[in-house]
Amino acid sequence: MAQYTYTAVDLAGKKYSGVLEANNKAQLIQKLREKGQFITDAEDKVDTAARDLASRAKKIKLKPLAVFCRQFATLINSGITAVKALDFLYQQTTDKNLRGCVGRVYEQVQKGESMSEAFRKQGQAFPELFINMVMTGESAGNLDQVLLRMADHYEKENKLRNKVKSAMIYPIVLASLTIVVVIVMLVFVLPTFTGIIVSGGGELPLITRILVGFSEFLQKYWWLVGGIIIGLVIAWRGFKRSEKGHLWWDSFKLKMPVVGKSLRMIVAARFARTLSTLISSGLQMLTSIEITARIVDNQLIYNKLMTVTEDIRKGSQLSVAIRKTEQFPAMIYNMISVGEESGLLDDILTKTAAFFDEESDAAIGRLVGLLEPLMIIIMAVVIGFIVIAMYLPMFQMYSFIA
Repeated sequence: MAQYTYTAVDLAGKKYSGVLEANNKAQLIQKLREKGQFITDAEDKVDTAARDLASRAKKIKLKPLAVFCRQFATLINSGITAVKALDFLYQQTTDKNLRGCVGRVYEQVQKGESMSEAFRKQGQAFPELFINMVMTGESAGNLDQVLLRMADHYEKENKLRNKVKSAMIYPIVLASLTIVVVIVMLVFVLPTFTGIIVSGGGELPLITRILVGFSEFLQKYWWLVGGIIIGLVIAWRGFKRSEKGHLWWDSFKLKMPVVGKSLRMIVAARFARTLSTLISSGLQMLTSIEITARIVDNQLIYNKLMTVTEDIRKGSQLSVAIRKTEQFPAMIYNMISVGEESGLLDDILTKTAAFFDEESDAAIGRLVGLLEPLMIIIMAVVIGFIVIAMYLPMFQMYSFIA
């Protein structure tokens, strides 16, 4: 028997509120009517607590989500009911965030909630793609197959993200090391060198005087420099979060040399894979494109895909509408056109996604191959400039003595 918090009124208009036990809302209404009260609002206390917990749930990471999808599919495929499978997964899941969400989903499904709606009520924990796919699987009766597709999708997404992160580690380490070395040389090493030279009667050349002035400024006004840097970072993040700033930054990234091409390959792979997964699971074309648009993670591409949905509503073919965006490689709309003519669009998109997955891997490799020597050159130039500025007055002194 559940506990309900309720508000009610009687015929005189007097308001009542409290907590009452009942098997369901219908019984709650009946109990209140026997008291001459008419319900205006009622909530299950457990559901209210569950919603509070769900609102605090963090977004589930791709790796545990992929494992969850594959295990869920395996259990259902082996003949276990979806509800029992959820209970089993709740018992053995080690990820605390995912475990809490699965537990709440299990409780809500036991009460008669649809599984997709129970997942949707977990706040931002589960992606929109996952929720829509579960809803499709429930309707079509092929939830195990849908979950397997989701497992494949999230495994590939996780692999792609890890490659991008790995590609950026070395340049970030080099950049951080360069900054640390420059600060140490300017704040500690340079003043010592120049102090020895000046005390010996030597004269500092212009390049050294400039660096000394910059070094003294850093030591005296480090708080100002730090404040400016923090202010710029906050301003930049605020600009990127604004609608115009977000669109400008996403557009700029796609236009950058080398980086832009790599990003377009990643976007193309994500678009083809997601759209293929949605269509093959039975979702309508327009719904599939709208969901895909929110997953590609680029505001410019999102806006363009929204125009694609409008064109399709007006009777345009997908391949024609995609071509008009001018944001995807030619192979995308050519393959979509082949899929439309053959009636095998989902299969064609799957193969296209596999191709662009390989292309994006190669593009990331080329990007890393370019960034590594570039960062080394920048590091060498900056540190070399400081070293020359330090030793130049010493060379001048030696030549003068000679």
